[in-house]
Amino acid sequence: MNQNRTKLFTLMLMLAALLLPCPGPAAYAQEAARNAFDKWRPKAGVYAEPGKTFRASCDEGGGLTINLREKSVSGYEWGCGVKKITDLGPDSLKVEMVCNDYNLAQNVNPRDPDWENRKFNEVMFVKKIDDVTISVQKSLNGKLKDAPWREAYCPLKTQRALAEATLRAKADAKQKTDLEQALKDAHPRDGVYAAAGPNFEERCAKFNDTIVTFSEKSITTASNICKIEQTRVQLPDTVRIGADCALQAAPDPNAVSVQNVDTTLDHENLMFKKIDDKTVVLWIIKDGHFTGDGRKLSYCSDQVQRAYAG
Repeated sequence: MNQNRTKLFTLMLMLAALLLPCPGPAAYAQEAARNAFDKWRPKAGVYAEPGKTFRASCDEGGGLTINLREKSVSGYEWGCGVKKITDLGPDSLKVEMVCNDYNLAQNVNPRDPDWENRKFNEVMFVKKIDDVTISVQKSLNGKLKDAPWREAYCPLKTQRALAEATLRAKADAKQKTDLEQALKDAHPRDGVYAAAGPNFEERCAKFNDTIVTFSEKSITTASNICKIEQTRVQLPDTVRIGADCALQAAPDPNAVSVQNVDTTLDHENLMFKKIDDKTVVLWIIKDGHFTGDGRKLSYCSDQVQRAYAG
């Protein structure tokens, strides 16, 4: 009788357990999201070692900049791109990186002609101490030689100032890139040109009209050899050039000497206007001014370009 009661009681407990509400997919998703959200990451910004020189180090840019969202970690004369982040605990990380290190590259192999571009696989361990302080240990040439040290988050005033400086630097870099691209777009293609008209291909084959090589800072006109000293984009399709030019050894009787760049306005004595990828107009300054319609030149055939390159 007691055994039957025991079995009945056990069955009732099992039934009650089965009837308890089970967490659905939404509950599991919320739990996973909460766990992901709770993953600790160091604040993005500039850090410096605590102590008497903390404020000064922060104002000078600090000793360490961390921005894991942008996959970037950097210090004095070294910078890294983050490859992988591994959570070692609630407040502890392992960061795997590929780094450029100016001083390390020189010390490892100073005879390497390409030492400035050498890459190092490094690892960094970061652990939270409190809301503003972290413990850091970074490898050097893949080896953990130095003991962990402390870094503290710099004051917000410093963070804002450095962030603004970074934004200005990015804007300046973009402006420089845009200018270089505009200059590249305005430049005529490097190669052999000749004035359109009768015997065009024959004159191209002799390489004796106009040869443009911006890549080598050189322009040879029908009668002058010029070394490019400066270029300036005046319009999206026009580039003005300051060049040191000299008449060729046996110039054409009607050759015009290019005016000395030191005696011209803005130190410019040549100008190209790009009509399309195969047509340009060349002006040579005379009496201090670019006058007339210029000299229309056409890009010679690929066969001529290959012959000249050879």
